[in-house]
Amino acid sequence: MNVSRKLIRTSSLVATATLVSLVAFQPVIAERSSALVEQSATVTPRPTATLRPVATPTPRVVTIPTPRPTPTAVLPPGIVIRPISSTTSIKSYKTVVNMKLDGQSAGKVAKGDFNAEVQTDLANKRQSIGIGGSLVPVLLGRYLQGLPISGLTVYLMDGKPYVVAQAMILRVCAVPGTQIAGLDQLSSGLSAEVFLSQLTGSNKIYGTLVGNATVNNIPTRHYKLDVKTINALARQRGATAQLTSGDVWIATQGDYIVRMVVDGTGNLAANTGVDFNGNVNLTLNVSDANRIPAIQLPNQCNNPMRLPV
Repeated sequence: MNVSRKLIRTSSLVATATLVSLVAFQPVIAERSSALVEQSATVTPRPTATLRPVATPTPRVVTIPTPRPTPTAVLPPGIVIRPISSTTSIKSYKTVVNMKLDGQSAGKVAKGDFNAEVQTDLANKRQSIGIGGSLVPVLLGRYLQGLPISGLTVYLMDGKPYVVAQAMILRVCAVPGTQIAGLDQLSSGLSAEVFLSQLTGSNKIYGTLVGNATVNNIPTRHYKLDVKTINALARQRGATAQLTSGDVWIATQGDYIVRMVVDGTGNLAANTGVDFNGNVNLTLNVSDANRIPAIQLPNQCNNPMRLPV
């Protein structure tokens, strides 16, 4: 019985000692366990992969090509022309213009002729400009104000104008009370060099030499006009008419036009001021060089009418 109690007491002591030792060593075990857990839980991190910098694309520069300038048409060699009035050796001359027209003017049929004769006396400062033809009432209707005038003659006597009108059998002379629009340009507008310079914009024309010829007793060079080049220049200047063919005869001394024959079509208003649209045949002749014309005012101008201002 005592032995049994001793065994039980011994077992209890052993159990107590064991329990005490376990309690005593619990922090150490906890630390080791924690160390083990930490050791097992701690993973050596893999080095983070260094991100390669994304290359920023270089902006693409779009080069806009510089537009090439429109090539300027190369003109053929031009033929210089000069007004006859600049020829110092010539003091007087006559210019005759004949036009045959087939078209419309101011909404009316315009088929017939329109003619002008200009006598110029530079030495005595006199000039006469005679206008006639079946188309005078049609082409000059806006200036005539409905009057039945079949012909006009404008005299410039030392710069003073007189206008003589032929109406049926009646002939009237009048002195303008004011400057008549376009009167100063009338005679120059009836010259070949002015007509062509309005088309080309210069004192040059373009054509091919045909040969030499004597025209109106004046030695000349005959040229066939280059209508393609002249029309191209005319379009650049806003012309609404074009040449279809043409020839000129230029004086070998003085370079003025002695004769011009041209055919054209279109609206003449932009270049001549005449309201006409259709086909035109124009012939111009310069003659009577240094043959002093007898420019005299008619008797009606001894007591002329005074036109209102």
